[in-house]
Amino acid sequence: MSLGKRLLKKGSSLLLSLTLLMSVVLGLSTGTTNAAVGTDFRVSVMGPLTQVTDWTSFRNQLQTLKSNGVYAITTDVWWGIVESAGDNQFDWSYYKTYADAVRAAGLKWVPIMSTHQCGGNVGDNCNFPLPSWLWSKGTADEMQFKDEAGFVNKEAISPFWSGISAQYNELYASFAQNFASYKDIIAKIYLSGGPAGELRFPSYNAAAGWSYPSRGKFEVYTDTAKQAFRSAMISKYGSLSGVNSAWGLSLTSQSQINPPSDGDAFYTGGGYATNYGKDFLTWYQSVLQKHLGVIATAAHNQFDSVFGVRIGSKISGVHWQMSSPTMPHSAEQAAGYYDYNSLIQTFKDNNLDLTFTCLEMFDAGSAPNYSMPSTLVNNVSSIANAKGVRINGENALVASGSSAFQKIEEKITTYNYSGFTLLRLNNIVNSDGSATSDMALFKQYVISHSAQDDTHNSVTVYYKKGYATPFIHYRPAGGTWTAAPGVRMQDSEVSGYAKITIDIGSATQLEACFNDGNGNWDSNNSKNYFFNVGTSTYMGGGVITSGPPAGITPDTTAPSVPTGLTSTGKTDTTVSLSWTASTDNTGGSGLAGYDVYRNGNLVKSGVTAASYTDTGLSPATSYSYTVRAKDIAGNVSAGSSAISVTTNTAPATNKVTVYYKKGFTTPFIHYRPAGGTWTAVPGVRMQDSEVSGYAKITIDIGTATQLEACFNDGNGNWDSNNARNYFFNAGTWTYSGGGVITAGAPVVSSLAA
Repeated sequence: MSLGKRLLKKGSSLLLSLTLLMSVVLGLSTGTTNAAVGTDFRVSVMGPLTQVTDWTSFRNQLQTLKSNGVYAITTDVWWGIVESAGDNQFDWSYYKTYADAVRAAGLKWVPIMSTHQCGGNVGDNCNFPLPSWLWSKGTADEMQFKDEAGFVNKEAISPFWSGISAQYNELYASFAQNFASYKDIIAKIYLSGGPAGELRFPSYNAAAGWSYPSRGKFEVYTDTAKQAFRSAMISKYGSLSGVNSAWGLSLTSQSQINPPSDGDAFYTGGGYATNYGKDFLTWYQSVLQKHLGVIATAAHNQFDSVFGVRIGSKISGVHWQMSSPTMPHSAEQAAGYYDYNSLIQTFKDNNLDLTFTCLEMFDAGSAPNYSMPSTLVNNVSSIANAKGVRINGENALVASGSSAFQKIEEKITTYNYSGFTLLRLNNIVNSDGSATSDMALFKQYVISHSAQDDTHNSVTVYYKKGYATPFIHYRPAGGTWTAAPGVRMQDSEVSGYAKITIDIGSATQLEACFNDGNGNWDSNNSKNYFFNVGTSTYMGGGVITSGPPAGITPDTTAPSVPTGLTSTGKTDTTVSLSWTASTDNTGGSGLAGYDVYRNGNLVKSGVTAASYTDTGLSPATSYSYTVRAKDIAGNVSAGSSAISVTTNTAPATNKVTVYYKKGFTTPFIHYRPAGGTWTAVPGVRMQDSEVSGYAKITIDIGTATQLEACFNDGNGNWDSNNARNYFFNAGTWTYSGGGVITAGAPVVSSLAA
């Protein structure tokens, strides 16, 4: 009889109760300790997984984030992009362009050192594998994962490979060298600890045959991993006889010490509750803890002296199978989470912040999911609070609607969160820069808790134009330089002078030099220039005077207040505005544009015409608008008289709602209004519905009377009714598989919470 089967048989009577497992094995607590966010609570938004190609749209999106109170944008810095050409052949150009856009928008930047592939996990819409040359650095047995069924996974490097420290140190060092000049915008740095950027094993992977809500697979079946387990057990007990004594076995060779041969039976037979099971699960998690220590050491070595910011990593919210009566916590444990107390202590020991997910989700503990995300967030957050580990939150799925954002608010305020990152940018900002309907909820329930920015010193420099298009290359005295050539200075309100205002934080001087952007420099004979807090004028030839240009009175007069604000048209989702143009005291040449406010919040800055169309609004909703004018000197007028505009009622729609019993785990619906135009293949991803086991979608079919559709898994496998497709009339329908369509929603015994 094999080791696994003998242990399963021996442990069949030792099943622990769910309560005992939660309170003792996992060390979880349901008590709360705080009732507010951290005093430095900040809100970030995760940028797109894919590379930005439309920089104009991206900059508009960033401006909308800034105007709505978002502090930072979080970005995957893909290893597979920056070092794809070869070992130590780095190309950071894309991310420098990205960082420049973030800086220009006035946001902070949180880069994630993404040492995992993009592609293959939930929500992945890109394909960035790890650098191909990497796999020649060691054997597949050392560098890749293998699960209990023999599936080999290479979406992240196995923690058992001894070369990880050297590779990560090289990557981190190159980043630090190339982005030292961006210190002013880098607010924090995250470390990818494994697949999907999370500190875990790749236990749940669709390519390996996993589908929600199954437990996943253990991932330590390479020879290297098995030998590591054997060595750990011999080290713990001193000898093979010591192992036998602890486990109640009679093994004759160390080679018989192995991970479970049947993961399902390991739980249903009670093996997880034996001494062997506890030893295996403790060791399995310890592999992740050791890995976290390795990457944390490399990060602190390379980043602390350069950036001086907090460093963090992420634990995945594996919330399914938590309350299973036969396989409790099996999904968490397959991912590597057995004892959260010990796991979170590793974050504290390595001076890392913890990020946890699922903050928007609700418990639904019934079969077959046994999903308890809200309880899991409470447990992990309580432990982090008790240990003094700074904790940050994320949503796991798309957060939409008031209930999701209220749930997030509940968690961040109950457990003293230091930050929250919303996944993802396109969920709250459209591609044209307009806010989606969820932005208001995000502001109300999350952004409203943000800490206020500290007051910073600023320096205003007038530059007499020795160069026609001058750039200023600068740093807060003693701080970090901008990337050469620096920042383009804009024409000021004073003819013949350019001007810039720079926030120098807690510094008392600005150190700077000037150039034309083409390699011609005025750097005071390499001694640079120094400007004190306030306004100074550089006259050329090394001459700096205090205040604005001598003999010239700078423009301190705001433009006239815009008048005649009116609505020139509206729909159910848009409002068009126009107003009488403002005048400027310089005769109009100094007018820079207009800022448009909706309900007191800036929605568009720098409008050049005396008109604007506000988009992305809700039907039958009243909005208040005002407009302010500003000039090139930075003077801003008072607001115009406010007008109130109510959007039109949404036009009547002809909609079809389809519930789909999950024949495919991640179903897509390919459709057209009958006789109309088909969606692009594979169609639209159907989201999980409120009914367990069913996906759901609602489609507006316009003037058509039917929806023609077929289903697929997004990977070329189709259910198209033997090429005859399916037809749904307006209303609600359930597709139960096998060609069966019934009217109404699914009839089930209970709905998910």
